[in-house]
Amino acid sequence: MALLLKGGSIFLHIPKTGGRWVGKVLAAAGLVESELGHMHADADRVLSPSGGSGRHLLAYLLKRKFGILPRTSPFMFCFVRNPLDWYESFFNYNCERGVNWRYEGDVHDPHNWHPNAQLNGLGSSDFNCFVRNVIKAYPGYVTEMYSRFATPQVSFVGKQENLCDDLVTVLKKLQLPFDEKFIRGFEKVGVSPKRSTGLAWDPELKEEVTRLEYAGLTRWGYVASNLTVTNPASPGIQECPAEARC
Repeated sequence: MALLLKGGSIFLHIPKTGGRWVGKVLAAAGLVESELGHMHADADRVLSPSGGSGRHLLAYLLKRKFGILPRTSPFMFCFVRNPLDWYESFFNYNCERGVNWRYEGDVHDPHNWHPNAQLNGLGSSDFNCFVRNVIKAYPGYVTEMYSRFATPQVSFVGKQENLCDDLVTVLKKLQLPFDEKFIRGFEKVGVSPKRSTGLAWDPELKEEVTRLEYAGLTRWGYVASNLTVTNPASPGIQECPAEARC
């Protein structure tokens, strides 16, 4: 869930960026006041009475009635990760037994919203095929998804790669009482197992995805010498065979 913390700040959970760990450690530290809306509610939905299902609307109205929701614009924060790594993490998660590319939400049903509903039906047992499916349908998908969370209203955007350090930084910024050693020693949560095969990027595809996600790579500080785009022209998106399940 998006989380309302004591003091009125709000944590927004972008999928596959370490948010489950953040939510667990914040709750264990006694810093959570309430859940807000959808698990992955973005910046525009988290305080919107129409931003989710009927159950979410009812919860919103009750929290507003009893004064749980902040009355002024809240301090909001979230975490991102390298967009290219996001594709790998999403693929690994969906290839887990019991997940197997199940559909999340429905793009045609506003009451069954999910930030990754657009990816329904694009899965594959082959990593490069999955990525090609995504960029053919939604070029620059991860950058666009992050941007729906990291809007101008969001005060702090940390990185999954520095998750613990950045969480400590934002808690200090909020002047919330917490035990830093407890935060740093908290066990990992929701880490998808690595696959021994299937995650070797096709070099041309990686260059193409880097080009398409370049705005996000630049905005969130991931552009480095090994991420330079050498060919501004698209090498073209290869067609994949029919969708295959893991």
